[in-house]
Formats: sequence, C-alpha cells, structure tokens
Amino acid sequence: GDHGIWRTKMIKEKLQEIIELLDQTDRDTQKFDRGNATAGTRVRKQAMEAIRLLKDMRSEIIEIRNDRKTNN
Repeated sequence: GDHGIWRTKMIKEKLQEIIELLDQTDRDTQKFDRGNATAGTRVRKQAMEAIRLLKDMRSEIIEIRNDRKTNN
C-alpha cells in the first residue's frame, strides 16, 4: 500500500539530513586543515553522528525491504 511510499520518502529525508551534516563537516574539515583545532573536534563528533545516522538508515531499509517481501 502507500505506507511503503511514505516510508521511502522518509529514507530520502534521512539521507538529506546526513548530506546536510556532511556539508557542515566539509566546512569544518577546511577549518581544521587551516589549523583550527576545535574544528577537528567537531569533525570527529560529526563523523560519529553520520555513522550512527547511516547505520539507522541502513537498518530501516532492510526493515522496509523485509516488510515488502512479506506483504507481496
């Protein structure tokens, strides 16, 4: 049904959130490369957050795929 469509849209939104986080990380890596030490701390934290969000997204994709298999 359209429940699957709604969840697919959610995956796209989750990916967008990760991309926005990585855009910020990109700016901070540039600052770190210019010698800003605190930017390095932010990059490390953002990297961990990106990993967490990607793992969540990956799990949800598996879940959705399994739901679709049982519903078809």
